[in-house]
Amino acid sequence: MSVANGFYTIRLVFSKTGRARYISHLDLNRTMTRVLRRAGIPLWYTEGFNRHPYITFAAPLSLGSESLCERMDFRLTDDSLTMEEIVDRINASMPEGLRALKASEAIHKVCLLGFAAYRMQLSCTAEELSAFLAQETIAVEKKAKKGGTKTLDIKPYLDVAAVQATENGCELTVTLPCSNDVTVNPALLTSALSAFCGREITASVLRLELYDLQRRVFV
Repeated sequence: MSVANGFYTIRLVFSKTGRARYISHLDLNRTMTRVLRRAGIPLWYTEGFNRHPYITFAAPLSLGSESLCERMDFRLTDDSLTMEEIVDRINASMPEGLRALKASEAIHKVCLLGFAAYRMQLSCTAEELSAFLAQETIAVEKKAKKGGTKTLDIKPYLDVAAVQATENGCELTVTLPCSNDVTVNPALLTSALSAFCGREITASVLRLELYDLQRRVFV
């Protein structure tokens, strides 16, 4: 592993499913800090008056959504543990619904994150969803970075892989942008779909993978 400033940066891929989908981002940060400490990981701490372990997440997941591909970066002071040992130690301390899948040296900076793939279970018919997606424009109101809201046409950003009818509605597999320039949350799509159908459409969201700006798996 490469070293700089006395630490190594590790990227952990982990799943967040079941009851863990209701852990907020703030509570997840606290949970993972406790997990790493209990696991005996040689963590690198920030300097200053309020020293704490360096932990950061790529594209924090919305509350209530599940994921098979979350990324968390943390720093180690040495390379005494193998990646497999890091994963095993973390899993031994993980609460229900969280599971470490892979650890590796971080390659891409978080600013290079570009897209996220999702599988959404929707309470509308496949015909309604197909008609919704066939619109020339899909306008939504989105919060602006400087406050207030702005109107955004999300149609050009929807990379739809599949629409499939299910017993209780339909399933949509779609890739959405999650970069510094443009982010389209699945909730925006669901809100626009509800307006189109004239009733509230519920959605169960599972994030499948994260990609960089060139559509490669984010590592």
